[in-house]
Amino acid sequence: MLPVIAPVILAASAPATIRYCSPNTAADSTDATTCAAPAAEPAPSVEGLPVTQSDAPAKAKLNIGAALRGRYDLRFNDIGGAGQRRTSNHLSFDTLALTADYDSEKFFGAAQYRFYGASFLYGKNGGYEGYPGEVQFLMYAYAGAKLSKEDSVTVGVQPVPFDDRYWGSSILDDLGFAYGMEEVYNLGIKYKRQTSNFRAELGFFPGSGPAVMGISRDAARYSTNIARADGYVPNGSQNDERKMVIGNVQYALVNQPNTTLKATASGWISSIYNFDTGKEGSKHLFAFSLTGSRGPWSAKALIARQDIDPRNSGRNDMITVGGFDGSYNIAAKGTYAFGEIGRTIDTGKLPFDLLVYANYGRFMKDAAGFKDSERFDLGAVWTAKDKGRIKVYSEFLLGRNDPYVGAGQFISGAAQGGDSKWKSAFMMIFGYYF
Repeated sequence: MLPVIAPVILAASAPATIRYCSPNTAADSTDATTCAAPAAEPAPSVEGLPVTQSDAPAKAKLNIGAALRGRYDLRFNDIGGAGQRRTSNHLSFDTLALTADYDSEKFFGAAQYRFYGASFLYGKNGGYEGYPGEVQFLMYAYAGAKLSKEDSVTVGVQPVPFDDRYWGSSILDDLGFAYGMEEVYNLGIKYKRQTSNFRAELGFFPGSGPAVMGISRDAARYSTNIARADGYVPNGSQNDERKMVIGNVQYALVNQPNTTLKATASGWISSIYNFDTGKEGSKHLFAFSLTGSRGPWSAKALIARQDIDPRNSGRNDMITVGGFDGSYNIAAKGTYAFGEIGRTIDTGKLPFDLLVYANYGRFMKDAAGFKDSERFDLGAVWTAKDKGRIKVYSEFLLGRNDPYVGAGQFISGAAQGGDSKWKSAFMMIFGYYF
C-alpha cells in the first residue's frame, strides 16, 4: 500500500442536543430517516489466523494505507422541507479511512480510523457545520499473538465473534447490522482456534467500542451499539451494554476445492445497565447459519433470536441503539431471518471483476402491535483487476419499517415500526484504496 493520506483538520464537536434527524427534515439535511447510514464497506485485516499457513516463518510486515470514497444516492421516498413527498438525488463525499495492518511470525495487529462529514448525510439543517472530519470514530484497533498455527489471542477493539464478521455482500451490511447483531466492534479479549474444517471463538468484552466525535450524545461510533438516546428519540432509553460473553463454533460439513458448506452456531450473553434506574438487565442472542459455495455461486441462510431486558424506567419492549452519530429505537425481543445468494461473473477482457447478489432479511417482533422490519437488497460489486484499488458498489434497496430506507422510518421503524409501506432507494459507493 502507498503512504497514508495527510489527516483531515479537525474541530470541536457541536452540542449533543442538536437534532440529528427527524421524520420531516429536508432532504439536504442529515435526515437519517431517509438515508442509509454511511457505508460500512468491509476492510481486509489480519485479525485471527488463516485456514492454512506455510511452514516457512512469516516475515514481519507493516502496511499503511487509506481509502477515499464518494457516494451517489437516489431516494424515491424522500420528504421536502414543506413535508411534500419527492424523489431526491445526491452526489457527495462519503469516507476517508486510514488503516494500519501488521503481521509477523508471532504477532499481528490492525487499526482503522474513519472521517465523515461534508456530505448530505451530515447537513447544516441537521445541526452540522459541514466539514470533513466533523464526525469521526475508531472502527477497530487490536493486537494479537499466535500461540500456534491454529490458535491465537486478540486484545483491543475488534470484531465480536458472533457468526461471521460479514453475513452478506452488501456494503451497508444487512438488516442485522441495524439491530446491532452483524459486524459489531467492541473492546475485549478473544481466543480463536482455526483449522481447515473447524473454527471456535470465544471472547469477553467489558464494554462497547468508544464514541468519539460528533453531535450525538453517545452514537459517534461505527458499530450499532446499545447507547444513550438523544433528545429527539421518543421513549428513548439510557442504557449501556457490559460484561459480554460472545462466541461461535463453525464446522465445515463439505470442504472441497469447488464446493463448501459450513454450519455455524453462535451465542451472545451480556448485562444491560440502565442509567435511569440503576438496574442491570440482560441480553441473550443466539444464531445458527449455513454458508456455502459451489463454483461461482455462494449462499447464506441465518436465523437469530434476540431477547433483551433493558430494565427501563419507561417502556421495556424497546431499547435505544446508536451508530454513525445517530440514535434510534429497536424492538427488544424478536427473531431475525436472513438469506442471500450471490454469483461472480466472468467479465472477460473488461478491467473489472463482478459480483452480483440478492438478499432478504426480516426481523419478526414479539411485542403486540409492533410491525415487522424487512429489507430486500439487489446489488453488484465491481473491483478493478489491476491491484483492486478501485471499487464500485451499487445497490437497490427495498425496505419496510427499515430505519435506513425511506422517510419517517429511522427513529421507530426498527421498534414499533413506521408506516408499514415499502420504500425504495438506489445507492452507489465508489472508492480508491491506497
